[in-house]
Amino acid sequence: MKTLWRIPDFLDLEYFFLQDKSLEEEEGTALLKERDRSWYLSEIAPDLDASTEPDRKWLIHRWLQHRRNIENENSGGQALLPGRMWYELYGLFWSLFSFLAMFSGGGLAWSFLSYSGKEPVNVSLFFLVFVVVQLCLLSALLLLWTYRRLRGFDLRSSLLLSLVNKGLNGILFKLRKYGLEKMAASRRSQFAAALAAVRTRGRGYGDLFCWPLFLLFQLFGIAFNFGVLGVLLVKVASSDLAFGWQSTIQLSSSFVAELVRWIALPWSWLFGPDSYPDPGQIEGSRMILKDGFYHLVNTDLVSWWPFLCLAICSYCLLPRIVLFVIGSMGRRRSLSRVSFRRPDHNQLLHRLLSPRLETVRQPERQPEDSGPEKLTADRDKQEESGVADREIPRVDDQSGTAVNGKLLALIPDELFDDCDLDELQNRCRAAYGYDICQSIRMDVAFAGSNELYRRLEQGVTRQHCTALLLLQEAWQPPINELLGFLRDLRHGSDNEMTIIVALIGKPVPATLFTPVSDTDLTIWRQKTAVLQDPCLQVVPLVET
Repeated sequence: MKTLWRIPDFLDLEYFFLQDKSLEEEEGTALLKERDRSWYLSEIAPDLDASTEPDRKWLIHRWLQHRRNIENENSGGQALLPGRMWYELYGLFWSLFSFLAMFSGGGLAWSFLSYSGKEPVNVSLFFLVFVVVQLCLLSALLLLWTYRRLRGFDLRSSLLLSLVNKGLNGILFKLRKYGLEKMAASRRSQFAAALAAVRTRGRGYGDLFCWPLFLLFQLFGIAFNFGVLGVLLVKVASSDLAFGWQSTIQLSSSFVAELVRWIALPWSWLFGPDSYPDPGQIEGSRMILKDGFYHLVNTDLVSWWPFLCLAICSYCLLPRIVLFVIGSMGRRRSLSRVSFRRPDHNQLLHRLLSPRLETVRQPERQPEDSGPEKLTADRDKQEESGVADREIPRVDDQSGTAVNGKLLALIPDELFDDCDLDELQNRCRAAYGYDICQSIRMDVAFAGSNELYRRLEQGVTRQHCTALLLLQEAWQPPINELLGFLRDLRHGSDNEMTIIVALIGKPVPATLFTPVSDTDLTIWRQKTAVLQDPCLQVVPLVET
C-alpha cells in the first residue's frame, strides 16, 4: 500500500502553518476560515465519497497539495519549499555516502591486497580489519539498541545520530542561501522556523526524522562492503593472489581449522566444504619467518579467498542489509504513527469542515392577487428606495461543526455561576470545533488537588474526550501558579492531548463572553510560551 505522507510533506506543512499564523496575526481568523472553506468546497469536497466520513490525514494532505500548487503558480515554476530542499539534500547525501563508502572500502582493501609476489597476504590481519572490527561495531549497535529499548528510549537518544543531525541541518542552512537570498525576510524566517518546529515537536513526530540518518549509516556500511568485495574479486581474477596466515601466539593448525569451520557455519551448509580451507590447506598456508615462503604450495595459498568473501557477505554485508530493511520498516511505521491531533491540525480541520454563514438576497414574496401592473409598481418603488430584496442568512451546507470531538471544560469558581453553558457550547463549536462533554467547577484550592485530576481522568476515559479547555479572563495576566497548573495538567494527561486556554475579555452585565484585546492576547501567549508545549493552544473564545 502506498504511503500517503512523506517526510518532506511534514516540513512543508509546518512551513504553511507558520505562514497562516502570521496571516492570522495580521488579518484575523475570519480570512483564514473563508479561504480554507472555499478551498474545501471547490477543490476537496468534489473528490470525497459521500457515503464515508472524510479521513483527517487525507484532508490535510489534499490541503497541503493545494497550497503547494498555489506556491508553484505564484513562483512561476517549482517553489522553493523546505520539503523540496530536504529531499534534494537527502538525495545528495545518499549519493555522496554511497560513493565515499565504496571508495574507502575499495581503497582500504586494495592496500591490504597489494601482493608483490614475495610475501602472501596475511589472512589474519585482513579478517581482523574487515570482519572483526565491523562485527564489534554491529555488536555495540545491538547492545545500545537493547539498552535504549529497556530504558524506554528511542533513536532520538542516540548521541551519534544527534550529532549527524545537527551537521546535516547546518549544511542545509548553508546550502539554502542560493535560493533564500531571493526571498523576503519574512519568508526566510518562516523557512527556518519550519525546520526548527519539526525538531522541537518531537512528541508529535517521534523518531521519524532519525530513521533517514540511521538508513544513511547502513547505506554507508553496505557500500563499504561492496567496495571491499569488488576489489577482492577483481584482485583474485586479475592477479596471482596468495593468502597465508601467521601469528606470534603459538596456535596449532588444528585449532585454526576448527575455528575456521565454526566461522564458516552460516554458509557451509549451502556451498559445502569447498567454501573454506580444510585442515591440510590451513597447515600448508601457515607462514613461518625462519622457514621462508617459497616452500608453500599454491593450491593452499589460494584456498582462502572464498572464505574471506563469504565471511564478509555473512558477517558484514548481510547484517547491514537486514538493518537497512528494518530501518525502512521503522520509517514507514513512524510515518503511520504521526499524530494529526495537534492544535494546528485541529484548527485546520475546523476551518475546512465548518460551514460558513453567508448572507444572500432573496426577492420579497408578493401577494397572490397581485397583477402585472401591481408587481411592476411595487418593483419600481423598491428600486427607488434602494431595497429590492431582503437579506437572509444561509449556511453553505449542513455539516456538523464539532469536527474535533469532545472536550472537558474547566471553569473557574468565580466565572461558573455567570457562565451560560449553552452559549459556551455554541462558542466552542464555532471557535474550536469541539463539543463540551462535561464542565467542571474549579476553585483555586481545587486546581492543585488530586481530586481534580481524578475527575479529569474519569471524564476523559468515560466520555472519550480528546481535549481540555480552561476558561480564563484575558485582562488578568497569567500568574506563576496558573503556569504551574498548566504544567501539572500536561504531566497528568496524554502528551498529545490538546489543552485550550480559552480567553475572554472583561465581562459586562449583558454577557460573560466578550472579545479579547490584542495586547492581552499577546501577553498571554508570551507568558505561556515558556512552557514549550506544542499541544497548548492559547486563543480567544469570542471571535471578532
